[in-house]
Amino acid sequence: MSSAFGFLPHQMHASGLDDTVDLSARPIWYRSSLSLKDKKTAFITDRPRTRRDAFPQAEERGRHLAATILSGPDMLTGELFARRLSLTISDLHDLEQAHAVLVLPSHSPWESRYPAWQINAMGQPFPVLPALFDALGDSGWTIYRFLMQSPPELAGQTALKAPRHGSDTLVVRLARSIAEGTFA
Repeated sequence: MSSAFGFLPHQMHASGLDDTVDLSARPIWYRSSLSLKDKKTAFITDRPRTRRDAFPQAEERGRHLAATILSGPDMLTGELFARRLSLTISDLHDLEQAHAVLVLPSHSPWESRYPAWQINAMGQPFPVLPALFDALGDSGWTIYRFLMQSPPELAGQTALKAPRHGSDTLVVRLARSIAEGTFA
């Protein structure tokens, strides 16, 4: 999701890619107020010199992106999400264990969030979620990333929008092909 240059050109939201850019997140060499010579110098000095330097920078970008996603208006606490589904917290945890709902974990269990968009028009979580977990594994972030992508097989729509339009089978088949490395 981030580029090799250490910044995200777009902020990702549940609705897909948004063209808003946080200029403070860009490295100094990218800012337009610098001359070309200053940009080249800043680019060279801004780059990590070793893997030991690069990994912490990448982890920090990942933590920042996760915090941005989790703080979005469409991310609900467990209590609010359970209330929307007319469930108790205990029932919600049972749905989590059955992979019937998507939860995005944080470094603290109290900061984990449930995307509101996984509730369909009938007030239920998408029925395709257990099959996606089965195909892609137990990571909520892996499922989230898959749902936000727009693979060519879905003709420009995200995997999130496809189940809303009755393409459950295609979405599950695509997830299985990605997991197997066959890429449909």
